[in-house]
Amino acid sequence: MENSMKNPLSKILFILFILSKIALADVPRTLYAINGSAETLSKMTLDAHSIAQNVAQTGQMPNHIAAHADRLYIVDSGTSDIKILDPTTDQIVRTIALRPGANPWDIEFVGVDRAYVSNWVANTISVVDLARGKIVQEIAVGKGPEDILIHDNLAFVTNTGYAGWGLPYDGGTVNMIDILTDTVIDTIAVPTNPQKAALAPDGRVHVLCTGDYAEQVGCVVVIDLYTGPAWDTPAVVDTILLGGAPGDLEITTSGQAYAIAWGDGTNGFLYSYDAFSGTIAHDAQNPLKVGPNAGDLLYDGREECLWIACMQAWGGDGYVQKFDLAAGSIWTSDVLGNGTQKLALLEKIWEVTPWADAVVAFSPGLGAGFGQNYFPHNVLGPPDPSPGLSESRASIKPQEVLSLGHGGEIILKFSDNIIFDGPGPDFTVFENPFISIIDGKPFIEAGIVAVGQDEIHFVEFPYDTSSWAGLAGVTPTKNSYEFTNPAVSGGDAFDLADVGLAWAAYVKITDLGDIKKEGQWNGDFDLDTVVAVHYAANDGSSPIISPRDLSLQQNYPNPFNAGTTIRFAMPFDGVVSLDIFNASGQWLASLLNGPMQAGPHAVEWDGCNRQGQRVSSGTYLARLKVGGRIEAIRMTVVR
Repeated sequence: MENSMKNPLSKILFILFILSKIALADVPRTLYAINGSAETLSKMTLDAHSIAQNVAQTGQMPNHIAAHADRLYIVDSGTSDIKILDPTTDQIVRTIALRPGANPWDIEFVGVDRAYVSNWVANTISVVDLARGKIVQEIAVGKGPEDILIHDNLAFVTNTGYAGWGLPYDGGTVNMIDILTDTVIDTIAVPTNPQKAALAPDGRVHVLCTGDYAEQVGCVVVIDLYTGPAWDTPAVVDTILLGGAPGDLEITTSGQAYAIAWGDGTNGFLYSYDAFSGTIAHDAQNPLKVGPNAGDLLYDGREECLWIACMQAWGGDGYVQKFDLAAGSIWTSDVLGNGTQKLALLEKIWEVTPWADAVVAFSPGLGAGFGQNYFPHNVLGPPDPSPGLSESRASIKPQEVLSLGHGGEIILKFSDNIIFDGPGPDFTVFENPFISIIDGKPFIEAGIVAVGQDEIHFVEFPYDTSSWAGLAGVTPTKNSYEFTNPAVSGGDAFDLADVGLAWAAYVKITDLGDIKKEGQWNGDFDLDTVVAVHYAANDGSSPIISPRDLSLQQNYPNPFNAGTTIRFAMPFDGVVSLDIFNASGQWLASLLNGPMQAGPHAVEWDGCNRQGQRVSSGTYLARLKVGGRIEAIRMTVVR
């Protein structure tokens, strides 16, 4: 059925924005590297491969670096702290003290302003409140915990079993932690010295076990989370023997797995296997040769390559290599610093962002809950950047998606930018529908979309539940990297001209609820993000917008009782009159009479005549006159 909204309007506006406060200071996509010997950070931009050496000082024995929410987090094992770097200035802006002597190793983010840090000596996971800068809980895990992998609302911690220099390793284990309750829910025995966990495209967890650097060689064990009669028991289902002593593991979106080994001093060794079948392509007997002393491996899904940290000699000049996965070719950078060993990839930071900046209201419906531990960060920012997402593989990460629940509603605000009406679509709503491999049809989770220039008055986009036209949650994401180009990105695009607005700063999305069942499962709307296609910086004042013609919008609300808002837009400066008449043509009140500037305007009518008396129920006319042009709308008062 069609909803009762007015028919889509033809586009009559062109936009003139004065962008007085745009500072073109975007931070490009950048690779950051820890220089262990120098205890510094260096960086290389990925567009031009320009290198800046030693841009910041770390603490003692920096052991890990991670990018999160436009910041870099450096874990220092020696000084037992986390240093937070602002990449717009490359300055350390905060230091969070950790447990002295705990030898912190890895950091992963498990909610809004919450992180897990593994402590190699203390045998714990510290739960860190990043907002308050303090540890709020310690979770006891196995001996020598190193890597942390986050998958959905689970954390997988690899416990190496390291017992001390010259002593045999204890048995390796993997602890599973429920990050919603911060409790260990399972422990899985694995081979010696598990150092890295990686998630394969089929949802299985691959654990790289390095061995003891002597008799026990490297292998990968595969953990299936859904075994047993009830399909709810995690268990090791496969072992892939690689040999050597690999220390890091990455798995691509196509299911190719790569493990890196330190090498023989002349070359580092790269092993590979198929993550689905376990078939080995390169192991310790026939490794791919890369730079020497290769200590870290980073998969870049956007460029489809591996970034490899190498050193000419232990602790000496360090650099990175780019291993092109399609061509098998290697590009080598200039020197980054002394002892380059750990890498992190920072996605582009926008000075003026095209996505929503704040959530002003959220009313979860029945069944909501997924993603709320990462809310609101998971709906503010670009679409899920995870490599490999496509029309048939949607985002399912709680870090990136929020369920609105049945009939739930959310209002997003664009603060540092506003959406304006340009040619074609003006913004895109990204949800996580996908094309079913069973029937080739989209799995729809529809939502109704409305926009406003304030957080109270909204205009709803017309929609049709028979064809799903005009609704969000219908079109799968095709390319989450080209998110400002609806023709490429996918998602559901909307044009402000269809509701007669020249600009908007608020977007409201309401789960379709019981209006119509989308299919067998009647899934609820899962919001990824809202991205403006046409946007400009907001300096705090009203945007300067000039329509091609005089535009008078329907008042809202209508019908009304106590008061209503009348909006209009002018193509030029001029003398304006806005008057109210009754159905018989009698003049009742003057709302405006004087000069006004070009652009959008809003006027309140309290439903009273010029004597201040409330008018009775009925139909009234609002007449706008600018120069020789006249526009009018009918309004209904209900007492």
